[in-house]
Order: sequence, then structure tokens, then C-alpha cells
Amino acid sequence: MPDDVAAEGALGGRRRRATVSAANHARRRGGRSRPSGALASLAGGSPPATAAVAVIKVPVKQRSPWFYRSIAGLGGVSLFALLFSGACSSSSEAPHDGSSDTSTRSDGGSDMASRRDATAADASSKDGSPKDASSTDGSPNDALRKDGAATDAPPSDCQTGPSGEATELRCSGLYSDWATKTVASGVRQYDPGLHLWSDGANKTRWIYLPPGTKINTADMNEWMFPPGTKVWKEFVVGGVRLETRLIWKRPSGAWYFTVYRWSADGASSTTELTAGELEADGNSYEIPTQSACYDCHGGRLDAVLGFEAVALSTSQASGVTMATLTADNLLTAPPASPLKIPGDATAAAALGYLHMNCGVSCHNRDVGMAGYTNVLMRLDDTTLSSVTTTDTWTTGMSVNANFPVVGLTNPKDFAPCNAAGSSAYYRMNHRDGVDGAPNGTQMPPKITHEVDTDGVAIIAAWLNGLSQCSAGATTP
Repeated sequence: MPDDVAAEGALGGRRRRATVSAANHARRRGGRSRPSGALASLAGGSPPATAAVAVIKVPVKQRSPWFYRSIAGLGGVSLFALLFSGACSSSSEAPHDGSSDTSTRSDGGSDMASRRDATAADASSKDGSPKDASSTDGSPNDALRKDGAATDAPPSDCQTGPSGEATELRCSGLYSDWATKTVASGVRQYDPGLHLWSDGANKTRWIYLPPGTKINTADMNEWMFPPGTKVWKEFVVGGVRLETRLIWKRPSGAWYFTVYRWSADGASSTTELTAGELEADGNSYEIPTQSACYDCHGGRLDAVLGFEAVALSTSQASGVTMATLTADNLLTAPPASPLKIPGDATAAAALGYLHMNCGVSCHNRDVGMAGYTNVLMRLDDTTLSSVTTTDTWTTGMSVNANFPVVGLTNPKDFAPCNAAGSSAYYRMNHRDGVDGAPNGTQMPPKITHEVDTDGVAIIAAWLNGLSQCSAGATTP
């Protein structure tokens, strides 16, 4: 699910906004993008889908169920079109193919099964984390809320849906007192320190772990959560609450994802919204469909994105952190030593930004949908000894890019001393349909219609400031 920055008014002209039409949204939701015109001709024709499957060789550990379904659904789309459309740009509709990963529900939503058995025992500043819930934009989530001690039982008039989910946020377990928005006891607020860009939304996050349970951290890169875990994330745009997202690990071990849309006043009521909403703020902000959640959360073995080892170990993390989880004995296997992003402040900022915005959900060694590209940006715990041992460096620095950048010959995924010659930088700095960018250009590929100019600047500063660069290298 798409994390970040201060209120709309405070950002002013610092962000490049895509003018989003209903047609553009429909096109983005309709499936993988296909290159057209001159770009399509570069593909050398459209081989049948079977040829594409034969060409793409993915190490077993990187083969995601989402990857297989995406390939199977390509039809006559060329391999080049797959690469052009980029990581994570599959259809935003959850696949309902009868596999063990999802179970179709009567209300049109679906549940995602954990890919491992969970044990009962998840504006930028110079640190690489865009401004988030700590921003003082006057929104209702500026101050850390204390855990409430009021009665935590849901109101007597609460109703549930087909999967047992609360149909209103007030009944979901987040609040013990709806009128005062008092957070329930046992629900703890956190800020992961590294943030996913969410078109300037200011966010607040909470997590609930059932009493007596632990997070299984045997694999430090892929935490497994106990059944009953709930994670909420509230989005404020322009000082107004628009949505709160919930992911809930049901007793069966399957994850349920949903969105609660706030009333116009951002306070009095919410309703479960599964169909998404375009231009929810009257501008370009998009609330995703329920099924679109799987496009990103499917890149984790156990669904939870931002509540993870590296981010919670940063000095910018607050509330629930790696240190508090360890102290409270909530991890089955705490790290033997602190996890620290390598490099100086500039490098650590860039690596942290790419980790959270690209690596955790898509570009990773496990089930990320973009694993097939072999451009990996997740900061795995065994790769943190230096900048040059990270997957970001070893799989992307000076590596020829699969994505064609207009006006450049032989672009690199990351070009040392030349951000403008880097495919990753180019795609982050564009939005589909804006300034002539073809559909399938932008990164992240969906549920964002504005460029994170601060995040782009972090990447440029890193690439143009590498030790081998001449003094003449400048930020484009």
C-alpha cells in the first residue's frame, strides 16, 4: 500500500503534479502497459507469451506467484513490453485464479495467504526519509497519541463483513473511544523512519500484536507475524483525513486488506471502501482499490511492508522500534548487532529511500514482483557491511538498463556521476502522461501521480557525489 510528506499547502510548487483524468486512471488499472509507436518498434515484434516465459529465467527464490500469474496473463505482449512496463506494473486487480495465495470472497475482495507458516511466538531530510507524520501541518495526527486505557470492546452496534472484518473503522479495534479518537490499549503507534512516497500524504501508523505472541524474525529480511496482527495507516492530505488502511492477519493466517474512507469533515464517520476513489482530494490523490493492495504487499512473504528490520533500526524511527521490540521480548530472534545502513549521510539517505520505495515491495530477492529484473534494492541484513556490498550497488550501479531512456544511448540503472544518465532516476522523475512520458515510464508504477522531487534530489545527490566523480558533476 502506498508513505509521505507534509500538507498540500506547505509543498506548494515543490512537487510536479500529474493531471489525472478518469481515462488515465482506467488505463493504469487496466494491466501492464504496452509501448507504442517508435518505442514498440524497438521490441522487434511481439513474440507469443510462451516465448516470453522461455526467455525470462528467474532464480527459484525470486519466483513470485504474482510473477507467474503476470506472465501467464500477458497474452501476446512482447518481452520488451514486460521490461518496458517496469517493476510492479501488473494489473492492479488482484488475481483470482484459484491458487493458494488468494481466496476469492463474495464481496469482490480477496484474502492473501501468508507464504510461510507464521509462528505464534511488521521530504525528505538528509537522512533519506521524506517528511511524514512528524510534520506540523495542523493535521490531527501531529502529536504521538498515547495508548488508551478505556474499554477496548467494539461498540455494540458494530457490523462485520463476509470475512469478519469491521465495516467501519470505529469497530476495527483501533480506537477505544471513537468520539475522542482515543487509541485502544495494546495498539501502538510507530514511525518506521524510512517512508514510502504517497503523493504528499501525511501519515500515522499503528500496530497491534495479540498478547503473548511474538514476531518470527528467524529470517531478518522477511518477518512473519502472528495471526491476529493488525496494522493501520492513516492518510491526511491538505490537513484533512481522507483514508485509513487496515491489514489484518486473520486466524486462518490469510491477510485481509481494506480501506476506510473518512467523511468529508475527516472526523465523524468512515465507511469501508473497496472500489477505490479517483481524485479523492479534489485533485490528483488516489485511494487504491482493495485488490490493488496485493500489487505491493504481495512482494513480502508475510504482507507487511514498512514495519521491518532496517527501517525500524534507523535513528529516525520512533514509537515501536527495533530497540523497543527487542526490549519487550517481541522478536523470536533479535539481531545480534544493530542494523545500520552503510555509507555517509548522502549514501545512507539514498540507499534507505530506494530500500523503502523500491526494494521492500518489489525489487528484492524473495517474492517481489520485480525480482525478475535482477535490479535489487532491498537492504538485506547480510549486505550491509559497505555501500558496495548492497544489492543496490552490485545489481544496479553501472549496469546496463533494460528500460530505454529517451535521448540516451546505453543508459545505466544507476550511472556514477551522472544522475541524468540513470534509468532509475529518469523514471522516478517522471509520471505517465506528463511532459510526454509514455505509459509505463514512471516509478513507482502506480497509485502515485506526483513526482517526489525531494526523493529524486536524494538520488541525484548520491550519484553525482560519489567519490570517483569530478568536482564538475552537478545535480541536473
